[in-house]
Amino acid sequence: MFKLIGIAAALYVLYAVISGKVYTKSGVWGKTILRKDDPEYFWFTIVIYAGVSLALFFYF
Repeated sequence: MFKLIGIAAALYVLYAVISGKVYTKSGVWGKTILRKDDPEYFWFTIVIYAGVSLALFFYF
């Protein structure tokens, strides 16, 4: 089950890199980060999501 969630997270990372926008938790709700507006925060979020994806796939 966790491998499927890890694959889904990896697909979301791929989608986010291609589209240039990623949704992340911020405060009570969440927000969309655009690569063109805040590239550092965008790539930081992508790295975190990729790490979560790998952890779900390999460690759980």
